[in-house]
Amino acid sequence: MPATPEIRGGEPQITERNEEFIVPETLQQSTGIQVVPKNFSDQVKDDRGQSLIQTPPTQIIEVTLPADAKTLDDWSKGSVDSSRTWLGKFWKRVFQKALHFGWRIIGKEKINAV
Repeated sequence: MPATPEIRGGEPQITERNEEFIVPETLQQSTGIQVVPKNFSDQVKDDRGQSLIQTPPTQIIEVTLPADAKTLDDWSKGSVDSSRTWLGKFWKRVFQKALHFGWRIIGKEKINAV
């Protein structure tokens, strides 16, 4: 018998919604609840008019792999004492991170000489 019988097997299904939550006008007036914007482009200034923060520009991150994916996979399966193994593992990790964050990946393709 499980320690927490109220939890059924499997992971809970969580879905993220990207829609803006609208607070009714009556609720805003009676409780003071307001929607805080997630993204803003205005500069925050102090009492003297000096900027307190800088809004960072949108960055386009590009990852250039030193070799094609097959070569990196082969490198990462080498001996633990070899620096090439660690280089392959490092670039595989960067590649997975780039896929996760949606970065632009520029790779070298293996050219087969006929």
